[in-house]
Amino acid sequence: MADRRRLPVIQEPSTPPPGDEDVRPPWHWVGFGTVAIFACWLVLATIAGALVRRALVPYLGAGELTPQDIAARVAAMSSEERTRVIAIQMVPHAFALAVASFAGGFLVGRFGTGTGAREGAASGAATAIVATLLAWREGGVSWASAVTVVIAVAFAAWGGRFGAARKA
Repeated sequence: MADRRRLPVIQEPSTPPPGDEDVRPPWHWVGFGTVAIFACWLVLATIAGALVRRALVPYLGAGELTPQDIAARVAAMSSEERTRVIAIQMVPHAFALAVASFAGGFLVGRFGTGTGAREGAASGAATAIVATLLAWREGGVSWASAVTVVIAVAFAAWGGRFGAARKA
């Protein structure tokens, strides 16, 4: 029987040589930032919702209320009380979006190659567009959608700039 021929095993180095690493284009990082913003926002919005429920107890009472009960109590409030209730509902959620957008922008700016404030802002804009479309589908677009766009884009751009400045 003839000797078996063996092929040489070519092993790739465990780390690529310098300057030869897998570089993603900056627009890939916009998608990563968008997903990161939504992931953070989901967690923070849940916490904000719990805070809002606790803060509204003095105005609306505790326990299970029907939408009709809530509408009747809000209608009986003064203008100042209604403004306070709106602020109690909006501020924690706006803060949650701002923190999530900053975190997503930071991820893009810090870890992306050739990324910074522009790509961070694009991540915030993509997040705001998707959120606005979902809100529109469920109940219509309001001025709160514009606030969402402003917060998400501004804080994601800031996070991208801050992350780019912290690159190793």
